[in-house]
Amino acid sequence: MLLSRREVFLPTEEQKIILGHMGYAAFKLWNVANYEKRNYKEIGMTRYPNWYDQKKRLKENFFYKNLPSQTAQDVLQQLEEAWKSFFVLLRSKGVENPRPPRFRKEKMDITFLKDAIRQEEGKIRLTIPKQLKTYLKSQGVDADHLYLKTKRFSDIQIKEIQIKFDEKRYTAIAVYEETDVPMQEDNGHYLGIDMGLKNTLACYDSAGKTFLLNGLLNTTHYFDKEIARYQGISDRQQSCCGIKYPKKTKKVRSLYRKKKNKVSDLIHKTTRYVAEYCQAEHITTVVIGDMKGIRKGKDLGRINQQLHSFPYEKILQKLEYKLKRYGIRMIRQKENYSSQCSPKSDKVGKAFAQSQNRKYRGLYIDEPDIYNADCVGAYNILRLYLQKNKLPFPEAAGLNCPQKVFV
Repeated sequence: MLLSRREVFLPTEEQKIILGHMGYAAFKLWNVANYEKRNYKEIGMTRYPNWYDQKKRLKENFFYKNLPSQTAQDVLQQLEEAWKSFFVLLRSKGVENPRPPRFRKEKMDITFLKDAIRQEEGKIRLTIPKQLKTYLKSQGVDADHLYLKTKRFSDIQIKEIQIKFDEKRYTAIAVYEETDVPMQEDNGHYLGIDMGLKNTLACYDSAGKTFLLNGLLNTTHYFDKEIARYQGISDRQQSCCGIKYPKKTKKVRSLYRKKKNKVSDLIHKTTRYVAEYCQAEHITTVVIGDMKGIRKGKDLGRINQQLHSFPYEKILQKLEYKLKRYGIRMIRQKENYSSQCSPKSDKVGKAFAQSQNRKYRGLYIDEPDIYNADCVGAYNILRLYLQKNKLPFPEAAGLNCPQKVFV
């Protein structure tokens, strides 16, 4: 299992210079290779240049030699993946008039792979290519290697490390390998999960307990409003000064960065809570609703933006790997009619759907019983999995009074 750790650090002047040159070389190499792919016929090439061709031909390129060899190959690999995605979109017509990968305009993040990394006590030594060393010495920077002091990476064997640039602080992300935990045997104790906008995760424990995890929508809504407010002020100010194409201010960029960090933090906390709950309650199987394709062709008015920005795939990925660390399997289950069928129905399916019972958001009524609609969805998602595998249903208990969990 591949995992990552993140550490933010304030770079020294020497680190800024070295990493700045590498970031510049990376985006220039991207542009050189991208120009070849876009115009290979016009420049006299007989066939489309793929990654294998470019990594051989561009070895003597000035910008290639300003990067560690594996780092330069990684830049070309990223470009190759971007073009593959473009061709897939062209064939599938998943996006109308897809555009090919763009040229870069500023320095790229740098990835150092295993051969360029040496771990020492309390610090990491990163390779500086020979050509860049020579240039740096001519500029008064005498450095044979780049050293990063770290606190969080000392107990792991790093496979690769990525440096992300910011205005003042840089971020180091270390990727490392962890031994897989064997999957536990199915003990008949399950957790059903329904993902949604208002309640990020509605959970039903087959032992008869329900709980709700939310906060994601409120966070994104707050930052979206603040970004729109400050961007509006900035656009008006720049327009008054005659600027035709207003740029994002430092304040707006800061809000975007804070929003991204806050959303990531909430997703991690939410998924960690579920994983630790399952471990404590000896749950061996988690069944979660598969929302794949739910956004396709949907126009739900004011909810449309929220639906299209909901990071359901990130939630699924983070929850899956956290559960794997405890040996708990995660099953993705299609949600067909799970929100319309009553918990008292014999099965979940079109024949048992009663959409009129869902009165409004959060309320499901099947006389004389009143339920929380999201908990009904979580319960029915679990039932869909159980009926597919011909397993008995748990009792529909606790669906009317879920516990709210704040992470």
